[in-house]
Amino acid sequence: MINLKYCTHNRQPFFEIASKYIKAESIVLDIGSGNGDFAEFHKRNDFFMFDGNIQTVDYLKTKYRNVYHGILPVLPFKNETFDIIHCSHVVEHLEPVQLYNSIKEMDRCLKKDGYLIISAPLLWEGFYDDMSHVKPYPPNVFKNYLASKSNAPRTREKISINYSVKEEIYRFLVYKPFEGISRSENNIYVKIFFRILKLIEKTGVRKYKKTGFTIVLQK
Repeated sequence: MINLKYCTHNRQPFFEIASKYIKAESIVLDIGSGNGDFAEFHKRNDFFMFDGNIQTVDYLKTKYRNVYHGILPVLPFKNETFDIIHCSHVVEHLEPVQLYNSIKEMDRCLKKDGYLIISAPLLWEGFYDDMSHVKPYPPNVFKNYLASKSNAPRTREKISINYSVKEEIYRFLVYKPFEGISRSENNIYVKIFFRILKLIEKTGVRKYKKTGFTIVLQK
């Protein structure tokens, strides 16, 4: 059963997933903070923010006190600093080696029993509309290198086997396979077809496709 709450490309419903794990005393790192939407959503000015855009960092420093500029994979923090590491729509901008080393850094900076929360797009027809998108990384990538006890062949060593998956939630869009077909009024068959399709949609019968995910892993 699809939760229509997640049939959106707005990030707020996925920020809510993280809310369940953030306590008043939690030390939180938001990687790829952008304009600070995650901290603003939680009404917190003590989140640690890490971003690669110096203009963004300068702006964030006018509103928040723990703002850091840097480029992944290096994180300028001590071992086991954070209770929560949140990373939303960043990993798809990384090359595989950069992602692997970034995950290692997140693991290093996360406390035992802490939560790593990653949101990212899956491969869908709109993925490469953003020219900065390098590659989609599905949830199994993170499970394979952080939570799997399998000794199946890997191109790189496992980073950890100590994580457990707490939640794996998908983002959806309504699938519209005929969206590119011309609805010319001059073609009676096309006209009838789309009228029938519209009637079917009114009944609530729709097909959905996965376009992204949020995964929560506990160390």
